Order: sequence, then C-alpha cells, then structure tokens
Amino acid sequence: MSGNILVVYATKYGSTAAIGEAIASELRIVGFDVDSSPVTERMQSADVSPLKSYRAVVIGSPIYMGKLLVEARDFVKAHQHDLRERPVAVFTVGYSLKEKSDDHLRSANEAVGVLRDFIEPVAVGYFAGSYNPEVMSLSDRLIMKVVGGVPGDYRDWDEIRAWARGLADLIPE
Repeated sequence: MSGNILVVYATKYGSTAAIGEAIASELRIVGFDVDSSPVTERMQSADVSPLKSYRAVVIGSPIYMGKLLVEARDFVKAHQHDLRERPVAVFTVGYSLKEKSDDHLRSANEAVGVLRDFIEPVAVGYFAGSYNPEVMSLSDRLIMKVVGGVPGDYRDWDEIRAWARGLADLIPE
C-alpha cells in the first residue's frame, strides 16, 4: 500500500492526541505514509491547500459538554472543499464512551453531526478516553465531580488499533 494520510486531532488534555498517534502508527504498520499533528498546527499552516498531497484524512476530537472541540469543527469548516475530495474518517473520544450504551453513542453521533454539514465521513470511531483530574482545569474537574466521574484510563487500545486497521480498506488504491 502507498499513499500519504493525514491524521489530525484536537485535544484538551492529551488523551485524544495519544489515540491519534496510535491510529497514525497503526496506519504506518499496514503500509501508509502518515503525517500526524494537532489540528491547530494545520490551521496555522501557511500552505493555502495543506490537504492536497493527502489521499485520506483522519480527524479526531474529544467530546466536551456534548460537542466536539471548536478547533476540530473549524478545521473541517475551513477545509471542507479539500476534505470532500478524499476519504475522511472521524474519531471521537469521551469519558461517557467507557460505556457504549445507545444513549452515549447517540449523543456522540450527534456531536459528530455538526461535521456532516461539511463532510460525510467514511468511518466514525467512538472511543473512551481517560480522566486524570491532576491535569484538568478546575471547571472540568467540578463537572466530572458532578457527573460522578471516576479517574482512570478507559481507552481500549485493541479497539482503537482494530478501527485504524479497518480504515485501510476504505482508502482507494
């Protein structure tokens, strides 16, 4: 397999970044050339068409208060024309996704829905994140306390790697 893939992610406390890097690593293992970075680096790029050299793009964002981070939404909106010309996969990360109930998945899907105004993802991954109060802002710690959050790393690395490997089948030769 050949071709360049871009993996970008919005991240607040690093959990989504680690998942994005794991996805990039898995895509490299199956034979793709992959660039990966925080979405904010791509938004600041001087390149007028920073996506033109990529065959596919993977975009990730955590979900906070039922929404994707604004950086991810802004990236999709700013690059919607280039994104429509290639396969795009999206992954979301959230504490509530440690339990993939119908309600939690529906809520995560609604958060991704704002992107569907601009693109139609070929795949969407829903992953649990981690909750480390030591790195969080006071307001986020308070929210987690109110919802009864239990600190821990809930990421399922086998699930994440399997989802990333499955993307290879969605990218045309």
